[in-house]
Amino acid sequence: MTLKTLIDALKARLALARRRRNDWRALSHLDAHMLRDLGLRAEQGTIVPIATDLTQTAVPAPTAADSQKAAAAEAPQKVVRVCRYCGETLA
Repeated sequence: MTLKTLIDALKARLALARRRRNDWRALSHLDAHMLRDLGLRAEQGTIVPIATDLTQTAVPAPTAADSQKAAAAEAPQKVVRVCRYCGETLA
């Protein structure tokens, strides 16, 4: 590695550390409920996302029944238009 590469890597690490420190300062005054509203939690002195496990956010594979439901949902449906002022059905 050249000296320039090492210096650039050090700059990037220092910038990342500064960004994390600033983020921690911005979030440190929030209680657990407010952090949970943001999708975060405090764990051992660090702020981490709530869903850190990939299996929690995994989407199940689609089945044949799901494709039939999707086709039915895409089918055109009669739209009933209603006046936003009086609630009367529009033609």
